Amino acid sequence: MRASDRVSARFQRSLLPVVLVAVSVLAGCGDHVKFTNTSSSEKGFLVDGQFASGATDDHTFTSTAAQVGIGRVRASTGEVIAFTNFRPVAIQTSVAWTSGRDTVTVPFANLIQIPVKVWIVRGPFSTQRTHAIDTCITTSGIWNSERMGIDFNPFEIVDATGNPKAANYFAFDCSKKTAMETDIGKTAGRINIYWVDTVDGGTGRGNACAIGSDFVAIGSANGLELLSHELGHDFALQHIDGQPSFDQTNIMHSASNSRQFITEGQLFRAHLRTDSALNSTYNARPGLLTRNCAHGQADSQCPVLVKRIWADGTFPAN
Repeated sequence: MRASDRVSARFQRSLLPVVLVAVSVLAGCGDHVKFTNTSSSEKGFLVDGQFASGATDDHTFTSTAAQVGIGRVRASTGEVIAFTNFRPVAIQTSVAWTSGRDTVTVPFANLIQIPVKVWIVRGPFSTQRTHAIDTCITTSGIWNSERMGIDFNPFEIVDATGNPKAANYFAFDCSKKTAMETDIGKTAGRINIYWVDTVDGGTGRGNACAIGSDFVAIGSANGLELLSHELGHDFALQHIDGQPSFDQTNIMHSASNSRQFITEGQLFRAHLRTDSALNSTYNARPGLLTRNCAHGQADSQCPVLVKRIWADGTFPAN
């Protein structure tokens, strides 16, 4: 029976004023999460704490509001991890939930702008420059829709086709990485991307050559979504091939031309791992929390890799 039904049955009079008072009281009950510096997009967030059902990691909420009621969290220590479009992952840790009514404020940082430098090694330059720009646009679109909180600024393109040593790297594999950086050029403090002809024998392939590197090599006939995959490796992410609840639509599938999704579990790792280029190359999160969550780790410190606040294609929110 609803509160208003009980009131009506008990008093049989003054129904409307009593209902209004009851609703007002109920609206103030429970704990809240308040977001600052947020975008106008929907927020999704994970709450750790002692709920009525017991201790819970990653209790999931979504809302367009700047302040969201989450019910009563009992006295415990927990945290809040939040995601929204055009903002990096936000985390408020060591939250001291009390037996009273708590409001936890979670500030979002501004969109992270990362400079990258593109070296066109195999021409024609004008054709590959256009292809690089189209790839940049596609990657930015994936990041924006999937709440990565990162964008390129600037996306600098250099014509290296006239370099007398360029032909040495048309057919690239990772054994040539260091020599290519020396001969073609490299700018420190940013990811350098090299457009060659073939990578590991294929014009549609790419390689970051290491997890957490500041390097990408791209073949001359790459799919436009490939850069999102290789930069995923730079951001400390691994392949997800053959794992349950992943398919070729995830950006970290090794062989796909339909990459478009990234889970919140992956986003968390991309931002918080110390070997992510966001931290190791760009120092884009100075003074903020880092956690080296392993690929398969799932505990109070690390959301499971397949954690989804929103559905990814055929995979529902979980």
